[in-house]
Amino acid sequence: MGRRYFSLALLTEGASDQWFLGPLIDRQIADLAQRPTVGFDYSGIVTGECFTVAPRAAVVREVSELLQYFDVVMIHHDHNERAKVDAIREHFASDAFRIVGLVPVRETEAWMLADTDALREASPSSDSAWEVPHDVEKIADPKAVLKAALGGRREVERSFDRLGRTIALEKLLKLPAYRRWLDELRTAMQELRFL
Repeated sequence: MGRRYFSLALLTEGASDQWFLGPLIDRQIADLAQRPTVGFDYSGIVTGECFTVAPRAAVVREVSELLQYFDVVMIHHDHNERAKVDAIREHFASDAFRIVGLVPVRETEAWMLADTDALREASPSSDSAWEVPHDVEKIADPKAVLKAALGGRREVERSFDRLGRTIALEKLLKLPAYRRWLDELRTAMQELRFL
């Protein structure tokens, strides 16, 4: 039997989340692809046409469409919108396991702070006066800390793609919300017999 092809669609709250999460998720799945006994091929994430902050009916329609073509649909929300993932799943009883929630403790930017080496590489200056707290998921305003870490410039989002490509996966695995997301993804992939 040949290797199977794993397909994944992502819906995020906004474009800047896609810039970070797209390359990060691709790297994490490529890492998973090296480990399984069954094996699978994967060519990269596809982003949906709407953001998860759209009206619920629009998100449900988008998820319904994506489930026809993709093995897993990943839905990103920040912590204050956590219940929306379960509300979407309720519309898809038999396929609910194929809808994976990606929900940081506060905001996605906290995950970007997990690897200070990657932050230094993405920073436009060599000034290392900033300091990232040890437990990044407890930072009250991760966006402000990230902005300071990236030199205080206005358009910090320009570094999100680079951080998604360079942040150390092993550092992210120390974050409970990241592990929760990865466990949920693994469970869905196991049920689909990719892992």
